[in-house]
Amino acid sequence: MMNSVVIGAGWHPELFRIEAAQLIDAFEIIHPHALVCSERDANRLISRSSLISEVLSPGGVVTIENAIESISQAFLALDIPGAVAVKSSRAGEKIEGWSSRIIAGEIGGALVEAGRAIDLTNPDVTLRVHLLAASNRCMHPDDFTAPPVVAWGITTHDGDDWAQRTAPNRPFFKPISLDPKLARTMVNLACPEGGQLLDPFCGTGGLIIEGILCGFTCSGSDLAWPMVVGTRENAAWAQQRGGQGTFEIRNGSALELSNIWDGPFDGFAFDPPYGRNAWKSADGFELLEGSLSACNSVANEKANLVTLIPWPPSAIFEPIDSGISFGKSWSEISEAFSTSGWEIIETTPIRVHRSLARMLIHAVRK
Repeated sequence: MMNSVVIGAGWHPELFRIEAAQLIDAFEIIHPHALVCSERDANRLISRSSLISEVLSPGGVVTIENAIESISQAFLALDIPGAVAVKSSRAGEKIEGWSSRIIAGEIGGALVEAGRAIDLTNPDVTLRVHLLAASNRCMHPDDFTAPPVVAWGITTHDGDDWAQRTAPNRPFFKPISLDPKLARTMVNLACPEGGQLLDPFCGTGGLIIEGILCGFTCSGSDLAWPMVVGTRENAAWAQQRGGQGTFEIRNGSALELSNIWDGPFDGFAFDPPYGRNAWKSADGFELLEGSLSACNSVANEKANLVTLIPWPPSAIFEPIDSGISFGKSWSEISEAFSTSGWEIIETTPIRVHRSLARMLIHAVRK
């Protein structure tokens, strides 16, 4: 059985790997934002993730040494009929002696020698070749390293339409809204096996939209009635775009979830309201504490909770113990989760822009 190569978008390599680990069991990381898995698992990632730029299936990985011969022979062994175009690209730093244009030409030449027709303008099949090298330019911390490798294969997926789901494209629009890529990752971590998702601060419905597109049973509530009406409109829009999930949006406080919902819920994903510099101020901390307890009251035994808290941009590359949020130390933040019945299993810093950062927290019910 042939493998598939899944190449991440590169926006947040660590988050790409964390999401993949939550969605599939067996895979090999070959690059900070690339992995090899079965075709079945690749299709699962395609159906769920917005952090993928391309999937090669069938596909494989070879070393830089003898890459031309190895890829040519492996492709010929597939015996895929029709005229071929070879397209080569690079991710990461430039490596001396590697030219994508020359590599593509030499592989094409090897295929011609083997009797294959080449058509660069209207091919029947396109052979993709990616050099995956190390990168020194990363806006997020990442300790994962791997030697340069070359991925090859046939493109079966080139990313989803997340750009069409950004806030200005929705029927109900507010400027402050989660990036669809991040929202999708959050709902995937909250409900990796699907099920019932709750967002107790639904706002304009960004998380609800992604849950519907993943086929979840989605519930959302908000204290502001205009947000309830707007989220309902956006949720219906997500269904019109092909989302198979269902939704129920209600008016109410995140501190009183047991009065609004029956539960139990399989996962919680939310972005609580806070200002740009909320990491400096204690305003909002009590709301976070209360919402954690309220979520626990309507959670099933193995529920996941994924949320974002404000984080100082200067602490992105520092140990987590050095950061503060809502004017509280990390030990106070983690204690709030524990006291509310949640065990933190992962934390991932996310830089939004130069003056705004967040810490993504993934917890499970204790």
